[in-house]
Amino acid sequence: MKEKKIASIGVRSVLNSMRKHNRRTVIQSANLRIGSFDFDCTAYDVSLGGIRLKVDVPIEQGTNVLVQLKDKLKQTAKVIWSADGFLGLCFLENPESVRAGLGSLANGLS
Repeated sequence: MKEKKIASIGVRSVLNSMRKHNRRTVIQSANLRIGSFDFDCTAYDVSLGGIRLKVDVPIEQGTNVLVQLKDKLKQTAKVIWSADGFLGLCFLENPESVRAGLGSLANGLS
């Protein structure tokens, strides 16, 4: 069991080093708009490049969406992966625009 935990930490470390932007863990209510449909969801982590959400409906990879996090972030994004009710979104706007939208949540993000 201890070996699995060490392996998991190693994989996570490699994946984090491959990311362009570091991530911040958040657990916050969010809203996802696809066309004229709104879906309540929960954000689990965010970076200047994207966000991970839990959504109760399947959404196809490549779909363009508008994501809003509380009264802060409101960005266009593209679904880049979907698995087990989670979505990975890549923001379509530049990182400085995302930083401005995140406000204090952007502290420490690069």
